[in-house]
Amino acid sequence: MPKITDSNVRSAPTPVRSTAFRASCQVSGCDAPRETRHSKEDQPEMPGYKGILFDMDGVLVDSEPLFHKAVNVMVERCGAAPITEEENNRHLLGTTVEETWVRVKELRGIPQTPAELLAGYNEVVKEVLRSDLVARPGVRELIAEAQRRGLPIAVASSSLREWVNLKLSVIGLTDAFPVKLGGDDIENGKPAPDIYIKAARLLGLEPTECVAIEDSPIGLAAASGSGAYTVCTLTDSTRHLDLSAADVIIENLEHFDYGLLAGSD
Repeated sequence: MPKITDSNVRSAPTPVRSTAFRASCQVSGCDAPRETRHSKEDQPEMPGYKGILFDMDGVLVDSEPLFHKAVNVMVERCGAAPITEEENNRHLLGTTVEETWVRVKELRGIPQTPAELLAGYNEVVKEVLRSDLVARPGVRELIAEAQRRGLPIAVASSSLREWVNLKLSVIGLTDAFPVKLGGDDIENGKPAPDIYIKAARLLGLEPTECVAIEDSPIGLAAASGSGAYTVCTLTDSTRHLDLSAADVIIENLEHFDYGLLAGSD
């Protein structure tokens, strides 16, 4: 299990796993092309990661409860029983929006197609996100530190790009990220590593040169599979899930170890 830290202990990264992605794929059914997988053995042994790749939901903002609320608005419109918190956490967290509705159909036997459900869900989500969204603790400070060190940062989210842009606008961080990717920007969504590989390369880096920050098992499988060093933040939705693919687990970004980053402290 990764170490759960409560403070910034400025130490070198702990030894990393090279099989975490494959193990996760065996559970999730992911079958990403072998050539997209990067071995973590390529990572530097000493701190000095040159970029930061952020997941959105559960990392920059705690929007997972809002997505759960929006899903159930649509489910109840279809006359089905609401998705429980346990079902949401086990089956839906970290998935692309298309995969979310494939799974909801399987869970509830809803007759509408995922495309039909998505049209109404898109409007419900945007309304909900505009209401109660705030940046999670430590987010602004870490972004400011990355900027001070001249390190590039990116968002790599399973959400639609439109939602990514909306959420960043609501919390006032649109201009902080030169690269912003949503689940509709790549062919194979998380747990495949594609989005992290693409985000890193758009920053001019390889994933093994980056720290990826995630909060869910599916997201960690994607980040770990890319070869990035993985930091997991906890939320009420995910803290009881299997987060063992992370290299380190922290409560929130207030406890991020800046010693992992390249540049002067």
